[in-house]
Amino acid sequence: SAIFAGTVDPDDTAVVAVVNFAGGQCSGSLIAPRLVMTARHCVADTAGKEQQVICGQTLFTPPDSPGAIFVVPQPQITDDPDDYVAVADIRMPEGLDDDLCGTDVVLLRLKKPLSGVTPVSPRVDEPVQRGEPYAAVGFGVDESLEAHPSSVRKRGEGYEITCHGAACKAGDVFDNEWVGTGGPCSGDSGGPAFDAQGRVIGVVSRGKPGCTEPVFSDVSSRADWLKAEAIAAANAAMESPPDWAPCDAQNPCTEPSQPEPDPKSDGPEETCSLAAPRGRGISAWSCALAAALGLVRRRRNVMCGRRDPRL
Repeated sequence: SAIFAGTVDPDDTAVVAVVNFAGGQCSGSLIAPRLVMTARHCVADTAGKEQQVICGQTLFTPPDSPGAIFVVPQPQITDDPDDYVAVADIRMPEGLDDDLCGTDVVLLRLKKPLSGVTPVSPRVDEPVQRGEPYAAVGFGVDESLEAHPSSVRKRGEGYEITCHGAACKAGDVFDNEWVGTGGPCSGDSGGPAFDAQGRVIGVVSRGKPGCTEPVFSDVSSRADWLKAEAIAAANAAMESPPDWAPCDAQNPCTEPSQPEPDPKSDGPEETCSLAAPRGRGISAWSCALAAALGLVRRRRNVMCGRRDPRL
């Protein structure tokens, strides 16, 4: 979804759309070449499909199939299948319970790295502070405009952190969550909050009508898990981990491999193409994806807090 009264944002290229063909459209942050951080409720439904979130009662069901989920690294969600990057795996901490509150973060491991996109860094070494400013970025519904336009990346600034964890005194904010003054609207779930240095400090979880009192999943309290997942993803791909996830004894790194030369590249340049004309001979996967694009309009929206209807 788009930020309330936000401005069109072509520059935050690491903020991507997350499209779930099982039913949902969200935002996410590329924090490593193959890792997107987003909200858990973007990839998993709740048992009763409640229209409101009540901590201790709103429970997750198992996540949807990774094969139904794609990310779109474009400033606007398109209908071009070539813009959709497949998800290989959904990563969650071991032993995570089903309560939505306090558990609303997942990592999407991509089948291939996002080329040409520089990842952003999560702030893993410093907790948030009350009064700290933040910016919010997301795709979709801008409720400040009469037409409620959606699916375009927008950015809003000038917000502040109002409280963190138990200091919120609301009873529905966990220790690994914080509340802000505004920004995210319907469907902004999974999108980032950036600090003044451009590091991700929060992931949109839920909010109240009118795009008020958004609750963010805190990033720094999940530092150990994020580092371990970044190193594991890099090891699996035989690549170097990001700078914010240095290797250690608990999470050792493997040596990055050097790509072997393609024997086909040794031959003479071809002078003509034998590929089918664009739009013909399209794969079954592309056909299915293109057909499904029209089905994603039923969105899994940013969820509202207790006593408020779901956005």
